[in-house]
Amino acid sequence: MELKALVLAVLEARPMHGYEIVRRARDRGHLRWEEGTVYPLLHKMDHEGLLRSEWKKGPTGKARKYYSLSRRGRTALERARADWREYAAVVSEILLGGRHGHARGSAP
Repeated sequence: MELKALVLAVLEARPMHGYEIVRRARDRGHLRWEEGTVYPLLHKMDHEGLLRSEWKKGPTGKARKYYSLSRRGRTALERARADWREYAAVVSEILLGGRHGHARGSAP
């Protein structure tokens, strides 16, 4: 799955700054995102209109750039989820077989 879709899914809950996005992705599983990969992607997604960004003071008083989903980003996330469901269904059909437990075209 494209990294953009995963970033959109992480941001669905609430606005977050870049490091928090990386941390949340790591906490959810085995994803090992690096800040050097995520920050340029966040900038690109902001430029593409998938995200909104604003500078805010964090709990420590330090200003951080917070990202949230734009309307366009929410639409892209819905589309990515639909694409994933379709892809997962096809892969499941191939790997797990049809209704009778046999892959299509194979003998019982």
